[in-house]
Amino acid sequence: MTPHPLAPEARPVTTRDFVWLAGSLLLVIAPHAMRAPWWLTLLTLCLYGWRFYFTLNRAPLPSRWLVIAVALVSLFGVWLEYRTLFGRGPGIIMLMLFSGLKLLETRTHRDATVAVFLAYFLVITNFLYTQSIPTALLMGVALLALTATLVGFNAPQRPPGANLRTAALLLG
Repeated sequence: MTPHPLAPEARPVTTRDFVWLAGSLLLVIAPHAMRAPWWLTLLTLCLYGWRFYFTLNRAPLPSRWLVIAVALVSLFGVWLEYRTLFGRGPGIIMLMLFSGLKLLETRTHRDATVAVFLAYFLVITNFLYTQSIPTALLMGVALLALTATLVGFNAPQRPPGANLRTAALLLG
């Protein structure tokens, strides 16, 4: 049985959807990137850029095996850096890395929605390090952008301003 054409697992991610998703994720990982090892921040940004390249050129995404290989090498690098994969530091850093890996394998709105929920979790983890007003303001903007992204997934014809108003109403 074929899925309904409007089902999230059947709708591909458009360039507009990807730009909103990547922009929202960048807002969320920015504070984590300042605490992460330089190579891991660079790798995560390269994964974002790689996915952006695929989106702009409408090229096929990399194979699942390549994504798994990048994930395993990255996990080994995190282990070398922290000598563990458990705990606040390595765990949050791996989530940041996983956001880039999830973007790299995102093909449908269902995948993109999972990436948004990962980003919601990353918003919360920022407060494990600091509860300052600038962090709260940045995470508030990130929440607005993430929620507007989700609204945009479900209303692809609406203008972004209307999506932002709906997101603000939902968050309010």
